Amino acid sequence: MIPAEGSPQVLALKGTAEVQAALERVGVSKVGLKLMDKRALFRVVRVSGVGIREVNILKQELTSRGGDVAVSEDLFAWMKENGGCLLMATVAQFERLLPRLKGPDLGLHDLAESIEAALRNYELSTPVCHPRLPLTQAPLLMGILNVTPDSFSDGGVHADLDSTVLFGLEMVARGATLVDVGGESTRPGADPVYELEELKRVLPVVQALARSLPGRVSIDTHKARVAAEALAAGAFMVNDVSALRMDREMVAVVRDADCPIVLMHMLGKPRTMQNDPVYRDVVEDVYAFFLERLNWALDNGVKEENLLIDPGIGFGKTKAHNLELLHNLEAFRSLGRPIVVGASRKRFLGEILGIESPQERDAATAATTALAVMGGAHIVRVHEIVHNREAAEVARAVMGVRG
Repeated sequence: MIPAEGSPQVLALKGTAEVQAALERVGVSKVGLKLMDKRALFRVVRVSGVGIREVNILKQELTSRGGDVAVSEDLFAWMKENGGCLLMATVAQFERLLPRLKGPDLGLHDLAESIEAALRNYELSTPVCHPRLPLTQAPLLMGILNVTPDSFSDGGVHADLDSTVLFGLEMVARGATLVDVGGESTRPGADPVYELEELKRVLPVVQALARSLPGRVSIDTHKARVAAEALAAGAFMVNDVSALRMDREMVAVVRDADCPIVLMHMLGKPRTMQNDPVYRDVVEDVYAFFLERLNWALDNGVKEENLLIDPGIGFGKTKAHNLELLHNLEAFRSLGRPIVVGASRKRFLGEILGIESPQERDAATAATTALAVMGGAHIVRVHEIVHNREAAEVARAVMGVRG
């Protein structure tokens, strides 16, 4: 049946600005806007590792305010000591709930603070970040510049210093904000590269590019010495596929340099990461990984404004895992950190389209760029610039007219 009388229409409203625009379109007064905007915005918040006492309090307090709580069956039946639940309420109902949870009699102050932070972070379009990263202009493109003989897409292409530097300069001329220089392949099955060899590959390129592109060169490495020498040579940012796990000295390097650091999720190591990767729930597992890594970095002296996250598309994930992460990218906004996405020319795109050659996957990559931007990505890491810049600009334009 096609709706007719009253012209009913379901509105997909994702943020306060969209709600306010919808209210204005039906003629709601300014006073009404202030009263109604948070009542029309519904949020579902997942909470993990809580006991039955906490769940009972959450359910009692939230349902009394018009919301609801969905509880794990095992937890509800006392089959497990701890479990998860979904809090379902409008923003207005959460705002009435949280002060109550912070009260001294309930003992849920820390949980309330975490829920409040997740909700607040989710609404941020531009998280606070390192002052040399212009996130107000996001989405930013990070051009991939591999100086390796065995990268999956462009191995051996950039072997000559002059042509490599020229290629980096051309990427910026075409619209890239950042150039990410890497000297070790992290493709599935890749062998590790010795530190001195990696330094030999990347330092001349970093030095040459940094002279022309100050504040735009990133070093893609998980080795502390490589990062330190690249930063000294003019790089201003580190992209670590191991999220500070593979070299225990790396955290001190980025802390002392006071530089941006991308923490990427990878299951295992490049050589083995695609050997039957398994997750309980890939989005929840990667989210939990970032919670641990971000808090570990903070505990070790790294400033919050310097931390960025990358869900690691293709790093220990199947096609289904990659698609799930792209589909649910917005979930990572709750962490309050800038999101980096690198799906460029990845194998899962070839699997979807039946395209064997990575170099022929640029159109598919542009589609993932648009999806990533719509999902809240602040930086998109790509091989080809022009079509991805256009895809990002179209996505941003669409988002700009929401409401």
